[in-house]
Amino acid sequence: MRMRFLLAMLSLSVLAAGSALAQGVSPESAEKYNAGQELFKKRRYQEALTAFEEAVKSDGKNAQAYRAMGKTYQKLRNYKDAIEAFKMATSIKADYAAAYFELGHLQLQTKDNTGAQASLKKVLAIDPNFENGKTQNMLKAAYIREGNNLFTRRNYKAAAAQYESATQVDPSDAGVFYNLGLAHKNARSINAAREALEIAIDLKPAHGKAHRVLGDIFKATGKNRSAASAYLNAIKADAKDTTSRLKLAAVYQSMKQNSKAISVLSKAAQVDPQNATVHTALGKAYSDAKQHKNSIAAYRKSLRIKNTAEANYRIAVPYFELKQYQNAINYAKKAVSSSRWKVPANVILGDCYRELGQKEKAIAHYKKGIGHRQYKKYCEDQIDRILNPMGGGEEEAQ
Repeated sequence: MRMRFLLAMLSLSVLAAGSALAQGVSPESAEKYNAGQELFKKRRYQEALTAFEEAVKSDGKNAQAYRAMGKTYQKLRNYKDAIEAFKMATSIKADYAAAYFELGHLQLQTKDNTGAQASLKKVLAIDPNFENGKTQNMLKAAYIREGNNLFTRRNYKAAAAQYESATQVDPSDAGVFYNLGLAHKNARSINAAREALEIAIDLKPAHGKAHRVLGDIFKATGKNRSAASAYLNAIKADAKDTTSRLKLAAVYQSMKQNSKAISVLSKAAQVDPQNATVHTALGKAYSDAKQHKNSIAAYRKSLRIKNTAEANYRIAVPYFELKQYQNAINYAKKAVSSSRWKVPANVILGDCYRELGQKEKAIAHYKKGIGHRQYKKYCEDQIDRILNPMGGGEEEAQ
């Protein structure tokens, strides 16, 4: 309130000063300003503030005094009035680079990223070399922070625009190009995402995350070989990158290269032995390769680490294939309470009870799968075969 009242009082005198900005301030104002500076050096901030206020009362065109007020308010943690004082200094002296710089720094500190961008661009327009590159670094930070805010709010297109501006300030920062690529990917601008990620990798060949996201793009567009190559580069950059190993194995499985998938996941299990997801994925790879005993061993490791509905359902499959129906039933029952796995768990239960000759139980579980599009026809066929084992009628003579 005090600052706003003072600014209102002084606005008329500032306007009256007109083009007199090139002229020196009054001796009285200069004296008050110098006194305030001495008090500021002694950390007597409240007294210094009073002196600076008297300086601008004496001469409304004393931009230095306004800037000093801003710095003093900042020391007193009154950031709102500090910003207003810095703005007043720049309104009086349009080429006041130091005041714009301090304003931008404070706006960045108070998370006004767009305000900081405007102030720091003013600094660079006045003096591109001001503070030996600090201005550029702060401006880049303002763009990145605003980009991160927008990204968090899922406004990916706007986030990409902020990151793009950051790359123009510093075209050598691989991290910013990675952010840009990720924002473009989430905004479904695939070509732009790929281009940004490739620049990030050119700038920093061992940028594991950039390789991994590039792999995701290739995988999503059906370019499995390129995806595998990208994931391999991600793993080369970071040997502990379990996520890339899982994704690489999934690509190999989609290419029917189960032995490669098993090899990748076996290594992942060595690197990250307490990761239940890795052991579950390894169990699935073994299951796809018809190595049912190895599959069961992998699932059991997963369940020892974390008892999940997925692992309980999946371990039932190789037990069924090995005709160990009771084991399959025991595990599948643990998955039927899961919203995601209850249908496939009921289907495998139906299969087990069918093989054991328990028809009513088999039908009851198959019925629970009919409502799911993926399992509807299979369950209907199994129920029909149980109810009509001979095919449901006599054939006509030829």
